[in-house]
Amino acid sequence: MKTNKTPDPGSGTFFDEYVDLRDPEGTILTKLIMEYYDKVRPTKRKRHRKTLEFRIRRLAANALRAYYFRDCPAVLFIAKADAEQQANKPGWMRHGALGKLVRPLANAKLFHRIRGKKMPWNSNQASWASSYWATKTLLRMALQSGVRKESIYRPIPLDELVQLYAPKPNAKFDTMKGEFIHPAKGKRIWFDPTPETKEWTATLEAINVHYRQQTIALGLTPAELEAWLAKRNADPDRKGAPYRLPEMFSTDIRRIFNNGDEANPRFDEGGRLFGGWWMHIPEELREAITINGEKTVEIDYSHCHPRMLYHQRDLNGEGELYILPEITAYEAETGVEPGTYRPYVKWLMQVLINGKRRPAAVMPPSKIATPPDLSIHQVVDFIKARHEPIADTFGTGAGLGLMRLESDIALEIISTAMTEGWTVLSVHDSFITTIDNQDRLKSLMIDAYVRRLGREPVFKE
Repeated sequence: MKTNKTPDPGSGTFFDEYVDLRDPEGTILTKLIMEYYDKVRPTKRKRHRKTLEFRIRRLAANALRAYYFRDCPAVLFIAKADAEQQANKPGWMRHGALGKLVRPLANAKLFHRIRGKKMPWNSNQASWASSYWATKTLLRMALQSGVRKESIYRPIPLDELVQLYAPKPNAKFDTMKGEFIHPAKGKRIWFDPTPETKEWTATLEAINVHYRQQTIALGLTPAELEAWLAKRNADPDRKGAPYRLPEMFSTDIRRIFNNGDEANPRFDEGGRLFGGWWMHIPEELREAITINGEKTVEIDYSHCHPRMLYHQRDLNGEGELYILPEITAYEAETGVEPGTYRPYVKWLMQVLINGKRRPAAVMPPSKIATPPDLSIHQVVDFIKARHEPIADTFGTGAGLGLMRLESDIALEIISTAMTEGWTVLSVHDSFITTIDNQDRLKSLMIDAYVRRLGREPVFKE
């Protein structure tokens, strides 16, 4: 496999602290790298040896990940100690450790590197992060050690399987960009394990070991794979360099809780499962997922969060919850296809259920069609009229409590299937399994839902 030309400054994919190499090849390669490292920087203190090997192994794994799976082989990293971008990263990444290791490995001729540069605020040229990539020497050593693209995987450490974050801070106005920037998440809260978090951690650890033992892939023809990669690489939301191959090595999952309190950590909001690569592909592509070579089926709870709100009040919440009579009439009057604005109504309901901000302060995704003659306030009024029995929950952040409920259901379904000897993948409120297990999956979905909400769920047709 040939790498591209020398990467440009600032190009590449950011370092991922979880990316690792499977054994035995990972250990074999690390020992070889340490021999080179010791020649340029001998280590006298043996008690730090394991830590050093761990970090160097992660650096090598990231370089090989970029080499195998991305068009640009460079790995980006923040060399500056305690950089703001590293705030929620492990301690060893927050103190300039990556830069301190990349330099000697570059001196050992195992890495190429480009130093980052911080440009003045008034410069026309953008700043760029530091980067490194594997030399031919390292690639040859990896090959000799038995490392292949299948050797790359992404295990999540036990102490990272349950995470808690503080509420998101308020948006700040960025004078450089001329707009308000809304933070993606709040500050990470570190907490002492409780009996509950220990139980979740043990369950997630067992699930992750189970997932690693399965072959979870995409059953695509070469032409279909090429078409999907082209579409993925054209996505403006893509992170990192363009893909050469799909990264299906991330199978570990974790729970992320929100709105935590550092003084009194609690876990009653959020808790959704994240991490599996199947959670990040388009819905239509999930039809191609295979488990151990077998085709799969996906079963969804229909209108999950709004229907949960109805069921919590012992109300039916029947029918199509995202179809509004006023919008249906508007579509007919303007001659557009029926259901054109359903995704917009669905998105707006999610904003109302999950958020506390004014809906008008949130921009809809560009791919969603919006009714040009109707203001967001008008559509919100239509939604409140259609869903008057649950309208008092809108704008209260109720969705985070529903996420806790939904994720408890997901964890029960996945772990029960694993105990019974078969595999279920989740995408929040939908579940994927092999065709021969679909009836059992639906039974588990009904049982878990009824136990918590007292009413039978409705499934997407």
